[in-house]
Amino acid sequence: MAETRRRIRRLLPVAAIVLCAAAGPAQAGPGAPPPGGCARAQNRNCAGPVRYGVPQEQVLVGQLDNGGRVLLVGSDAEGWGIRVEAPGLASVQQLQPVRAKAYASEVEVTDLSARYRSIRKSGDGYVAIGELAPAPGVVLRFEDTWSVDTALELSRTVRVAGSSPGGFFSAVTFATDASLLFPDVAHFAPGMIYGGPQYLTDNAPAGMPYFRAGTFQVREDGFPLPVYGLHFEDGTSVAVLDRHPDGGTTAADSRDMRGITMIDERFRFGALGAHETADQKIEFGYWFPGSMEPAPLSALSAASLRNQPSGRRFHPFRDGLTQQYQLAFRFGRDESFHDFYRNSWRWGWSTLSPEVQHYDMAMMQRILADQLTSTIRTVGDRTGLPFWYYSTTGELGDQLWFMNAIMGFVGKNIEGAALLLQEAEGDESPRGRNQRQLALKILDTFAREVKVAPPSGEGFNLDTGEPAVTRADLFLAVHLRALTDDMRWALIAYQRELAKGREHPNWLLWCRQFGEWLLGQQRPDGSFPRSWEMGTGKVFNESSTSTYNAMAFLVKLKQVTGQQRVLTAAERAGEYSWLTYHSRDAFVGGTLDNPNILDKEAATLSLEGYLALYEDTKDPRWLRRAKVAADFAETWVYAWNVPMPVDEDDAALRWKRGANTIGVNKINSTAFFVDQWMAGDADEYARLYDHTKDPHYLTIARILMHNTKSMVAIPGRTWDLHGPGWQQEGWSMMRQRGVAGQIGWLPWVTVNHLTGILALEAYDQDLYRQVAEGRD
Repeated sequence: MAETRRRIRRLLPVAAIVLCAAAGPAQAGPGAPPPGGCARAQNRNCAGPVRYGVPQEQVLVGQLDNGGRVLLVGSDAEGWGIRVEAPGLASVQQLQPVRAKAYASEVEVTDLSARYRSIRKSGDGYVAIGELAPAPGVVLRFEDTWSVDTALELSRTVRVAGSSPGGFFSAVTFATDASLLFPDVAHFAPGMIYGGPQYLTDNAPAGMPYFRAGTFQVREDGFPLPVYGLHFEDGTSVAVLDRHPDGGTTAADSRDMRGITMIDERFRFGALGAHETADQKIEFGYWFPGSMEPAPLSALSAASLRNQPSGRRFHPFRDGLTQQYQLAFRFGRDESFHDFYRNSWRWGWSTLSPEVQHYDMAMMQRILADQLTSTIRTVGDRTGLPFWYYSTTGELGDQLWFMNAIMGFVGKNIEGAALLLQEAEGDESPRGRNQRQLALKILDTFAREVKVAPPSGEGFNLDTGEPAVTRADLFLAVHLRALTDDMRWALIAYQRELAKGREHPNWLLWCRQFGEWLLGQQRPDGSFPRSWEMGTGKVFNESSTSTYNAMAFLVKLKQVTGQQRVLTAAERAGEYSWLTYHSRDAFVGGTLDNPNILDKEAATLSLEGYLALYEDTKDPRWLRRAKVAADFAETWVYAWNVPMPVDEDDAALRWKRGANTIGVNKINSTAFFVDQWMAGDADEYARLYDHTKDPHYLTIARILMHNTKSMVAIPGRTWDLHGPGWQQEGWSMMRQRGVAGQIGWLPWVTVNHLTGILALEAYDQDLYRQVAEGRD
């Protein structure tokens, strides 16, 4: 991680670093003045700097697990601040902890801060009292209760006395003792940044333009779990968590795409972030409500400007209005970056304690299988799952490429067919016979139509028979992932059928032909290209970031054919992926349309590959690496329920009011859209639990199996979808919350739900019941 930080520093020109330092608190989310200083031009309530001639008392609040201690520092005469003396670089302080930003107009926005006026012992902690006068006739009264349990905890109440036009947010921030810039630390915000900006787009919230500007700020409704942390080079760290996120908002806020300033007491969401101060410290924390302050325009690119977070949000100066929120600060030591973010995430998960929303999995399995069957189409001698349906009507899309039948990624034709074969096993009813026949036709069609040495495409058009790829609008290329995803499932189907005495030599020949061709594409370092030209086998994209996709397929091919050289190739791919990317928590390029950014699918695919290697070889290194991939992937899963806008039109909501959002997955590190992709990974987390006996992985498996079904239409609760088993592809949880999203249905939507169920049934019936029925 130290090398990663040095690499980031080399990416930042000296001029940019100077700009970051000079820009100071104007870049901050909280917009606060430097700790211990007094920006009187902006700060009407500043009580003045601490005078060093005045004796300063130190009152011990508590002792931290990492050996540090929390102190209230100051005096009754001068006021009180708070300081955390932690090991190494993790010491932080805030000498003016009573903080707010007051809004009167777009040209009159004032940072306010002061020290506590008094402190008193209360139970196991201390109550600190302070005030700010943000507007004529208005006083903000702060009551902060600080205590130490396993972490430093704060319960804050802010009461408004008096009324006035305008509004405010309050803030809790700490600044590092050490002089540090953004590249000096590794940042963690779940689903957004894991160290630095190397594999992020410019318009990502933690992308390079924001990094150069020395600012990171995101509303908590964009966080799968509202925790943000900094990891220092000496192995120490600090993280801040909202212990009781609410997230409530309005339709006006949700639908704001222009960054309009809004004042509304119904805003119940906060924000987390950090900025570089004028004196080259890093100040980080939480503010409420979650106002998004403009970043310096000079530091941003056109792409990042287009994705600027929606605008300023304030509560009104209304007499009697009360803010309440509870935060916690975790201080770590002797942790690698991976251990830091895994432990911070699990700390947050344990604090929020998300509940499993149980569904009848037998019912769910049946309606999902029936829905998938209903989408299969046959044209002439070609059978497959078309690419796109309307989830509300069940009608096929009207564009030619919507009739493409595609392998892997979002097309998943063969995975779907293999699952229907499993579902139909032992079902001699017309339903079971129909599912079996259609599944066999899909596999036979693909084995006949799709040439694999070299690959002609990722599938074909059902109407024309012409070769097709997933996103011809982006690139006419055949991707490693699309082929290995589904060829592995062809081998799984072959194994299941063979075990029942049913031979399909055409399937095996097809997979072996692809395997031989793929082995010829492996480079001396063990890596594979990302994609090839259609039909020629000429490399289209040389990037090695998706090499992990080959692992699980090659292990399965070895198991079917017994060829040790195939397993050797899988191990070489795994070793390359680990040493080059995954050992640095760089899980990159899982989605075909976002080739080189951090995303959850890169981690789940790597998890499957490492698990396959471990289960075949029993080499513990692969299990250790599987855990790293799983730890990364789960941080994209929402651990809290984000409510829909209180006044939104129910008919406009695609994510329905009352449906729990725990379990949805952030799609990638750029956007704030979510889906239920990881429903298909319930079996992987259950297998990981089986191998490690770590109960946390079992909890994740249950969340992924059950909670991901919140928006699946079921009998008696079809929402406004076509019928039982249907679900749309995705939604937004921040901008246009619950309104925006992909209303289409693609095969992956149902296939992933079924994979999480049926793959676990095939692995271990008892473990499946443990996950599905919720029993330990």
